[in-house]
Amino acid sequence: MANPHRLTTAQALELIKAETGNELSASTFRGYVSRGQAPAPVEWIGRTPLFKRSEITEWARNRPGQGARTDLRTARRRRTE
Repeated sequence: MANPHRLTTAQALELIKAETGNELSASTFRGYVSRGQAPAPVEWIGRTPLFKRSEITEWARNRPGQGARTDLRTARRRRTE
């Protein structure tokens, strides 16, 4: 019996769409995973990665929107004396 708390890439993409309303392509999601920007697989069945449902849900709800610059630091305020 399959574990309902483990998702294939296709199932993870469906869950992301259901949570956010935004679609991701499989190649975009795989890129995020390979760069560490999305949850890593917790298990493998052959060559198929399986992701933890709760991690995908949390990631989908908390990821920055399209065009968000996450590589920039917040600007420091200058002191006025």
